[in-house]
Amino acid sequence: MAYRVEINREACIAAGSCEVLANNTFGLDDENLVVIKQQNGDSDEDILSAAQSCPVDAIIVFDDAGNQIWPEKK
Repeated sequence: MAYRVEINREACIAAGSCEVLANNTFGLDDENLVVIKQQNGDSDEDILSAAQSCPVDAIIVFDDAGNQIWPEKK
């Protein structure tokens, strides 16, 4: 399975946990906001862990069928 990620830059608070957990996929730009360096740069497990570590849910993760898996829809 290959997850796809999207970023809500307006929500990002530059916590940096995403970059620590999946640094081939996520990075911080000059404004210290998250950017996608490379889709699927890390394992799906690491990408999901990185998204789940974001305190403001600024990273949205979709499965290969296009279903949003994180953050969980309420």
